[in-house]
Amino acid sequence: MFFKYVALHYVKNMLIILMGLTGLFTGLDYLMNGTSLGSFNIKVLYAFSKWQESLSLLYPLAIIFGGIWTKILFIKQNTIASFYALGVTRRELFKPFFVVGLATYLLFLGLNFTSFATANDTAEMVQKNQYTMSKTEDLFFKYDNSFVYIRTLIPERYKMENLTIFKMEDNQVVETFTAKEAWYNIYEWVASDVVKKSKIVDTLGNQRLKVEHISILHTLKEYQPKILKSIYDGKNLTLSESFMAKRLLENQGLGTEAVRADMYSKVVMPLFSIALLMILFFRFPFHARYMNIGATTMKALGGTLFIWGVLFALQRIGGNGTVNPELVIILPIILLWIYAFYTLSKSQKRI
Repeated sequence: MFFKYVALHYVKNMLIILMGLTGLFTGLDYLMNGTSLGSFNIKVLYAFSKWQESLSLLYPLAIIFGGIWTKILFIKQNTIASFYALGVTRRELFKPFFVVGLATYLLFLGLNFTSFATANDTAEMVQKNQYTMSKTEDLFFKYDNSFVYIRTLIPERYKMENLTIFKMEDNQVVETFTAKEAWYNIYEWVASDVVKKSKIVDTLGNQRLKVEHISILHTLKEYQPKILKSIYDGKNLTLSESFMAKRLLENQGLGTEAVRADMYSKVVMPLFSIALLMILFFRFPFHARYMNIGATTMKALGGTLFIWGVLFALQRIGGNGTVNPELVIILPIILLWIYAFYTLSKSQKRI
């Protein structure tokens, strides 16, 4: 009964704050960009996509602010003093906050495996009137011992146009494969009516060009259309697609800093909210006479926004490859959790 009572109050306050923050974010964005959109349905789709983006961005703040609000209310109403009088310990009081905060984190972690993670891209496509079909042009990248040029990639149709593959040996082009179209078949790309040009050296050392026609060419294994578009257009991926993109880039010997930073921003960085909530919870006095409620609340809110801003900036630095993403994203979260457990260990010695 005690757990349910505290958890319900926390959930209610957290939802109010989350809806307020995301509503403000969405409303301001719509005022700036929504007027240029076309029909009413397009405006609704744009606003809904921006609201999803704001949920992903702001839910860690709602976890913390909801906990602060709930504890302040309990302090003002002497509810916490009553709990302590009944023998409830600080750790038992924090348990509902921890369980609800962790459940919220796991909920949004699961949503990041769905199209929820790409809501910002959907909003951008709607704003640019590209919500029906999007194209990526002039892609050039490494694939095994070859280089690949794609004139046009159409991810929604699993199609690419004007494909050229340059096979390299000793830093020289020895073969080229050219096709007007290629289609993705779940695992690899299949091109038809391919023109193969090879450099042939005869016994006298003379070079000549050999031209052949190949009916079917299987190539670009594991290069999913959406992953290709994301890597070269900077678009968002779901968590499952991020794992595949990371493995693909590693296999090709390419940098994975941006993909790793994006993964850590969805999986690791939101955990700061639970650690910071733990720190603030055990640092707050339990009775109004021991604190200036207004000043304490402002310090808690300001400190939360400052830490959130610093972590967000570090995530951007890690994504740019300036510093190792593990160093600027994972390490600060670990240090914050160490201090949170230190605060928890000292909690039983304080009133």
